Amino acid sequence: MLNKNLLTALLLISFAVPGIAKAQAQKAEGDDLDVIELELDKSAPGKPAEPATAAPSYNQEDSAKDNTLTDFKGLGTLAPFKEISIVQKRYLPKTGRFQLFGGITTVTNDPFFNTFGGVAKAAYFLNETWGLELNYFGLTTSERQSTKELQDNNNVKTESLAYPKSYIGVDVMYVPIYGKMTWFNERILPFDMYFSAGYGTTQTSTNENSGTVHLATGQIFALTKSVALRWDFSWNFFNASVVDQNNVKETNSFNNLFLTVGMSWFFPEASYR
Repeated sequence: MLNKNLLTALLLISFAVPGIAKAQAQKAEGDDLDVIELELDKSAPGKPAEPATAAPSYNQEDSAKDNTLTDFKGLGTLAPFKEISIVQKRYLPKTGRFQLFGGITTVTNDPFFNTFGGVAKAAYFLNETWGLELNYFGLTTSERQSTKELQDNNNVKTESLAYPKSYIGVDVMYVPIYGKMTWFNERILPFDMYFSAGYGTTQTSTNENSGTVHLATGQIFALTKSVALRWDFSWNFFNASVVDQNNVKETNSFNNLFLTVGMSWFFPEASYR
């Protein structure tokens, strides 16, 4: 019985040993193939790289939500606007420069007379905000149709009404506003807005020289760094002696609102531009 079992074990071993040896040989051969394939991969030129991991998709709506401000507590720490300076220089600088102006004018608030004339101005700017200006108005006047009808139809004389023949005076100019505007979306026009006040003399139709308070406001539109278009409203207040219908001399108060349009020339050339 023992011999029979021993014989069976020997047979099983004889069949198993070749199989194990064959498996080990196949494993060793496979390892060798893996090593050879790895070396070939390293030396192979132009092999495409492994595809990179896809980047996460970008969602614009999510990004907009992330950028939405929800906390406004820090706004109180922002610098006030008065501490923010304009970096860009003015297109038409005025500091240390002279301005010569020539234009035409008309009185807009006189119901009895049509008054037109020419205006000449000469100014010097101490800086971009302050300047001094000399004004001269040479005027010519004619009666309106309504005034003629008062004389012809109602025998109402207008000698008690005085009108200006000329004005000369000096103003202090204050230029607090600088800005830009478009011209029909074709070009940008930089401009200065100014206010001025001064005193001068008006020669009236009664050949009297009357002290005059002069107030004005207007704009200077820069066309180049030396040439500008300018307009303004000037308001003159003065007293003049007139003779009424009873030939009694009296003093009345008058005011004239002038609308003036013309061109300005700035010189010398700005050296700091």
